[in-house]
Amino acid sequence: MYKLLPILLFAYGLAVTTDEIYDNSYALIIGIDKYENVQPLNYAVKDAESIQDILVNTFNFPEDNVRLLINKEATKQNIIEAFSDITIKAEESDRVLIYFAGHGETMDLSEGGEMGYLLPVDGTTDNLYLSSIGMDELEKISLISKAKHTLYLVDACYGGIAAVGSRGLDASSTPNYIDKITKNRAVQIITAGGRGEQVIEKPKWGHSAFTLNLNRGLKDGNADMNADGYITANELGMFLSEKVTIDSENQQTPQYGRMTSQEGEFVFVYSENTVVLQDESTNSKLDVVLSKLEKLESEKVNNDDKLEEKKSIFSKVKKSIDEVKKLESNQKNIWEGWSYEGSRAIGFTMYDYGYGINYYEYLSLGIGLTMGFHHNNDNDMQMLFSLPESISVEQNSFSIGLHASYPFSHKIEIGGGISLSNVVDQWENVTLNTSGKFKAIVPGGGFGLNFFPFSFERPLRMVVCISLGSGGIYYPRKYEIDLEGTVTQHDSKLIVHPNFGVTLIVPKY
Repeated sequence: MYKLLPILLFAYGLAVTTDEIYDNSYALIIGIDKYENVQPLNYAVKDAESIQDILVNTFNFPEDNVRLLINKEATKQNIIEAFSDITIKAEESDRVLIYFAGHGETMDLSEGGEMGYLLPVDGTTDNLYLSSIGMDELEKISLISKAKHTLYLVDACYGGIAAVGSRGLDASSTPNYIDKITKNRAVQIITAGGRGEQVIEKPKWGHSAFTLNLNRGLKDGNADMNADGYITANELGMFLSEKVTIDSENQQTPQYGRMTSQEGEFVFVYSENTVVLQDESTNSKLDVVLSKLEKLESEKVNNDDKLEEKKSIFSKVKKSIDEVKKLESNQKNIWEGWSYEGSRAIGFTMYDYGYGINYYEYLSLGIGLTMGFHHNNDNDMQMLFSLPESISVEQNSFSIGLHASYPFSHKIEIGGGISLSNVVDQWENVTLNTSGKFKAIVPGGGFGLNFFPFSFERPLRMVVCISLGSGGIYYPRKYEIDLEGTVTQHDSKLIVHPNFGVTLIVPKY
């Protein structure tokens, strides 16, 4: 439900969309694991495929405009041809993204400089100029291409990235910032690291450190440093520089810069006009949306014949947000009190024999204490054991234990626990008029599914839990009467029984 609010907001044209910035979008994505002449990589292809998915499904790149070259397809000739194809197709109001995951090498130049190279699948380190793709090729593309914005994302470490020392516009101090950066031309580059560094890949990530954080920054929205709903290449570069350095334990630090002096910015705008807000609190997300609404509503719109319509939309959306925040607040108070901040509960449980009353003290992270009283009358005991007709037995037990639960949602969880029970059997031989009792401390346990169909605010804040499960406890294997009429117990056995319970959970505050 909450996702619908930002979708509504921007679907009515209240913020800049991809179509307003770019006429079209193109991407060339290259990933190489299985090199012919150099050491293979593990996750470059998977990295490339993940970027393809993000561009198409998150950032509105037309699928037909995204070309993927992996492994044996990524020869030098094919890559150069793909470069050429983009320069022909991309027009002045288009954007181009080129992503490369593979090996990078650096060559020292005779006059003291250096040149970076990207190794295609058939590349060799013995002759980089002949077999690989130099940074000057990327510069040529940026000069030939008509595209307004070009961004190179290079998941390789090498020197000589051909970036110039040009800074971009300041989002906090530049009037009409988003309009200016999207109109000015830009050719930007972000690489995974510098010369002498290595691309770090880990099985637990299933990605390189660079592309792992590309996913986090773009798909999850974490690179939106100023929370304005857009991710610029500059923001992405700053995000990657910090996060990759941390994740790689300082073994690689991404480099980013511009290949021309223009101050434009390659911009990522979420498809279907959605905005990713990073704060996990729903109220905080709604507050951000409200602040944006108020800011937009206060702006003067010149020559806008739909101003009154937009004001009406503002009013309706703000009203919806207020209602959602109110509902969210009520529900959050109930459930957080139960799940994390601590709560108390009392429950009634029925078994296939007998019943029990339990008290629960919830602690944190799904862990809690439980105390209970359980009773089995003579009929219940007859169901459990083949008792002689002359024996009447009632059983009472007091238990203490630990329980744990794992929530699948706010409506269902799986739970289980262990306990120790002080069991007291009160017996009577009705024929000989003798009586006695047995006492024992026995272990027990159980598990089940808990459902939470109802919650209430009045007259008492409460959550109702319905439980279906089974439990087990050790009982005597049989009861016998000796010659003097005394009842004795023999051995023990674990008896597992189904149960049904209703529990009322009350937050402490």
